[in-house]
Amino acid sequence: MASARGARVAAQWGTNLLQDNQANVLGQLGQGYDASQGYLGQAGDLYSGMTAQGQQGLDKYNALTLGSGADIQRALEGSGGYEWNLGQGLQALGRQASAKGMLNSGNFDTDTLAFAQGLAGQQLGAERAALQPYLGMYQQGIGGQAGVLGSQAGLATDYFGNRASVMDNTTKSIVGLGTEALKAGDQAKSQNQANMINGITGGVKLLGSLATGGLGSGFLNFGGAGGGGAI
Repeated sequence: MASARGARVAAQWGTNLLQDNQANVLGQLGQGYDASQGYLGQAGDLYSGMTAQGQQGLDKYNALTLGSGADIQRALEGSGGYEWNLGQGLQALGRQASAKGMLNSGNFDTDTLAFAQGLAGQQLGAERAALQPYLGMYQQGIGGQAGVLGSQAGLATDYFGNRASVMDNTTKSIVGLGTEALKAGDQAKSQNQANMINGITGGVKLLGSLATGGLGSGFLNFGGAGGGGAI
């Protein structure tokens, strides 16, 4: 029985060692996971800032591109650059017309309308071109955020997969130790039973040998000496 007890002690020692090692490995995995998620979160914040700034430009670009002509005209008139250029241009036209004595003529009204229309077309193209960097910033920000989310998802999948693998391996190892301990116990039990049976069998053989070969002949000799050789 000593072998079976030793096997159980060894199995318990191995189990404790495996469980301690599992806790250490899982702790290291958790620290790495948290650190990686933190760095990815910082990157996501940077991309989020890019997206927010780009969104403002995208909204202005849409206002200058989508909708009816009247909607686009209102959006254009609301831009600071158009208002300033229109004011400067009208003032210049007014000075020219005044110098020529044509300030109240129909030609001045025609020139003013033509200038305003031409300026609108030019300014609209300029405003859209000025917003292009914001569109690129928005696209980069969205792409970066999507990449960060994908990395976080992949990291989480790997992390929990590694945790499951570590715990599964530990469980299998503990089960293996327990199985070996049971086998050792069964072997020790069988050996003890065999030793007991062998001991009993040997004792029976010894008694039989004494009865038939040892003590029996003594009885015969004793009978012969005391009774003239008669039994």
